[in-house]
Amino acid sequence: MKPFVAAAIVMIAFWSQAPGQASAVDPNIKQLAGVWKANLSKSQRHPNHLFQSATLNFEVTGEVIVLTYSGVNMSGEQESGTTELHPDGKEHPMKEAPGLIEVTKWSGGNSLETVAKKDGKVVGQSSYEISSDRKTLTARLKGIDASGAGFEQMIVFER
Repeated sequence: MKPFVAAAIVMIAFWSQAPGQASAVDPNIKQLAGVWKANLSKSQRHPNHLFQSATLNFEVTGEVIVLTYSGVNMSGEQESGTTELHPDGKEHPMKEAPGLIEVTKWSGGNSLETVAKKDGKVVGQSSYEISSDRKTLTARLKGIDASGAGFEQMIVFER
């Protein structure tokens, strides 16, 4: 798997758990919905994940968040994919990444968090925090990429 794809999968699938779960139909989902574009000048990317652009599109359908990501990796190649998140605080197998389990939920009203596990061990976590003006989404990512290397990064997205 290429570094951009690995970072994107972590981005979409790996948030840390926190107490105080909200319902999957929480009204906060509405503030997350829509298209977000990475502002690379405000972001702190890992040297192995220096993609050229990234866009996230969150769509809410019932009790599922469908996240589509696209962008240009560090080699100049276009990449994209889609994943489903279930913000109910329960374990769900990831169709897009066999062998991985995601646990996603709302924390504090403006932050979506997930943890991803493989064979019972945490392999990544991320959080997306929406600013009070609803114009900025800050993603904090931590995980292990496809090459087996650990990484941390903070990506700022804007509407």
